Amino acid sequence: MAVLDQEKVDKIKRLLKWHQRGMTISDLTSEMKINRNLVAKYLDMLLISGQVEMQLIGAAKVYFLSRRVPVSALLEFSSDLVIVIDSDQRILQVNEQVPLLLETEKEALIGKTIHELDNPFIHALKASWTARGPKEKGEAVSDADCTIRGEERHFRVKQVPTAFEDGSYGLTFIVEDITTRKKYEEMLRISEARYRGLVQSSGEAIIGNDPGGNIISWNPAAERLCGYNDGEVIGKPMSILVPAENKEDLSGILKRVHLGESIRRHEMKMMRKGGAVLDVLITISPILGEYGAVTGASSIARDITGEKMEQYLREHEDHYRTLVEDLNVGIYRSTGDPRGRFVWGNTALLNILGYTTMSDLQDIPVIDVFSDPAARLGLLEELQKKQFVKNRILHLKRPEGTPISVSVTALAEFDENKKVVFINGIVQDITHFTNLNNGSTNGS
Repeated sequence: MAVLDQEKVDKIKRLLKWHQRGMTISDLTSEMKINRNLVAKYLDMLLISGQVEMQLIGAAKVYFLSRRVPVSALLEFSSDLVIVIDSDQRILQVNEQVPLLLETEKEALIGKTIHELDNPFIHALKASWTARGPKEKGEAVSDADCTIRGEERHFRVKQVPTAFEDGSYGLTFIVEDITTRKKYEEMLRISEARYRGLVQSSGEAIIGNDPGGNIISWNPAAERLCGYNDGEVIGKPMSILVPAENKEDLSGILKRVHLGESIRRHEMKMMRKGGAVLDVLITISPILGEYGAVTGASSIARDITGEKMEQYLREHEDHYRTLVEDLNVGIYRSTGDPRGRFVWGNTALLNILGYTTMSDLQDIPVIDVFSDPAARLGLLEELQKKQFVKNRILHLKRPEGTPISVSVTALAEFDENKKVVFINGIVQDITHFTNLNNGSTNGS
């Protein structure tokens, strides 16, 4: 029968639909009122096209409306490229994605072996062809690369052994285009490498932690700041970096960050290996993963201990100067090297020593103010030994050479090598009393 009567085909399918338990050829012949052989031919053609199914129940052939979707229809729903080949590597079927990629027609592919097609994509498939036999069970997955129309393309190729209805075997290539993913991964790799380079070379401590507050990254600046190498802190809680009294504060900050909040320029205490406490300025930002979920936090910390100390000294020095400026005794600060330099002095000191401005006094080495330079060295030796001298009588001279006598009380400051670096002192002019005593002595 060359031509199907579509009306009769539809009626057979309709009858089978109504009879869920199936129908025999005799049942259909009775319902259709047509020749039995004609019904059998219609059923054979519907079987071949996959529209009906047949089961042997006893000696009877029972027909059902097919509940299967043809493989060819399923292939067209796939976004992957699908190529079915037989054991001779001849292409039996492809889905629409394949001719679209190759810019050709299906007819130019079907029936050809993969060795007959001169195309970069097909060559990549051949390169991924395994040495196993087509009947061997199990799948194989490999990656393939090729250049298509001047663009480097990347594919993941799954090879699935396939059995056909006639009992022969072949192979189905299911090919996923992973070019976009590969480019994205490469961009991430480059970005991550640049980020790691910036982190490693940064002068500021950069510390990464996971949602549980455990340290997961640690740059060299963090090691310099806290004294720990990365092997000593990776996997440890961030709380090891703060004093005990500040652990609760840190915990609260991390909770806020892991809820998506950024903490910027927050002053807090951190603790070095060994227990030394530092003042730091820290910025903590959440690290966002897929769908905006917080996957950790990144902290940038800068040591401001020196700045805080300078601020403290500045504030107290200003207060100190205000208090001592109007005193009748000289107050000074000088360096502790043998020649010495005046760092600061009040107005009374300038009057005692005979200088108009502090800048004039700062230009003169301290040792040049002494009538006998050896007395300066003797004072330094005594301060080195005792740290403090009280009411030490010294003989000094003014710029024009006028001798003066002063009573000095001084306190030394030392560096880590126990050397005098600064001297803070009080100077009282006793020249008048010295002269009186000398006069009394001479008069007696």
